[in-house]
Amino acid sequence: MDYDAIVIGGGPAGLSAGIELARAKYRVLLLEKESFGGPVINIEWIIGYPRPGEKTAGAMLASDMVQQAAQSGVEMELAEVVEIERYSSCISVTCADGTAHTSSVVIQAAGLYSKKLGVPGEEDLQGKGMIHCAMCDAGLYRDHVVAVCGGGDAGLIEAMYLGRFASKVLVIEAQAEPTAKPVLQTRALADPKLVIRCNERPIEILGEQGVTALVIENSATGKREALEVYGVLVHVGYAPATGYLEGILALDDSGHIAVNEQFATDVPGIFAAGDIRGGSARNVAAAVADGKAAAMAARKTLESLQ
Repeated sequence: MDYDAIVIGGGPAGLSAGIELARAKYRVLLLEKESFGGPVINIEWIIGYPRPGEKTAGAMLASDMVQQAAQSGVEMELAEVVEIERYSSCISVTCADGTAHTSSVVIQAAGLYSKKLGVPGEEDLQGKGMIHCAMCDAGLYRDHVVAVCGGGDAGLIEAMYLGRFASKVLVIEAQAEPTAKPVLQTRALADPKLVIRCNERPIEILGEQGVTALVIENSATGKREALEVYGVLVHVGYAPATGYLEGILALDDSGHIAVNEQFATDVPGIFAAGDIRGGSARNVAAAVADGKAAAMAARKTLESLQ
């Protein structure tokens, strides 16, 4: 085998799993599709981690974990995994560029991905006004009007951060009211930069060289309106990154990977940890604990093979 273990996903769960296995002197490859550290890079503050009552900057936490992984001996590559195959003697992991790696065990920790609107203009304007990270890109929209699609927790948090720079932030929510926690709604309503518009859904994003407008439709009346905006951020929910695993691993009704008490899937040698598994608590502390537990279970499998 190329490696003893392959970890798919470079967020807190995947990094924790990789660190545990590498410290135990196993050869570990960690594959991450976008950025090492995962979505926590885009979170301004993480509350209650590493200790209760403390808060840590998301980017700092991600940087620390990536550094620990590198120092522990984890080999890290940016690559999108598109296929997993179980053979009698190994597990093969194939990436989008055609590269394939083999190992004795695999830990799935790819987490969740943000759903898209699926409206005209969204794909064409990627990198031209479609905002992926408020904390990373807010400065580019200083004194401009921007829109945030989605009134959940993530949507309002990102909208309030954008409001520090933008002249106005339009929050578009398809439901009758925002779905965010009451405390976030209170903060958002008190923010003079935010305008929350409910019962409206995005139907098109306009622009050629960059975003110029967001077309919305009122759910009750069907009336359409083109809102002049310079950027659009989408937060309409998350889904587990398990599309390529259908028919390979057992998934629950929501598409999360089904695991037992030892974080093992129904395929021998493959484990799952973090937000991608069913029943995850979806916070950093739980993801780190998941990664460590999955690594311990993987170690038992590796020891039995030895």
